[in-house]
Amino acid sequence: MNKQPISAENEIAQYFNAPPAMTAAESEVINMIVAELLKSHEFVTNKAIIASLIEKLETEHDVVKLDVYRHALEAMILKAPEETYA
Repeated sequence: MNKQPISAENEIAQYFNAPPAMTAAESEVINMIVAELLKSHEFVTNKAIIASLIEKLETEHDVVKLDVYRHALEAMILKAPEETYA
């Protein structure tokens, strides 16, 4: 089978079409939320994580934390529905 090299245009399109990667801070926040859900004996679903992130966005006043929560929320929303976190 003859493979053609990937063009720069294809690489750029793949980069912009890929979901955003989470930073360490965003992953840490989501891991913390998962731990809280498990501790309270709730189901760990995308919906529960998203609801928790929204709650944190509504109650937080620290601008840096708000930015991390927003990016984590964006990453969770852009995940495919069949991809569960835990």
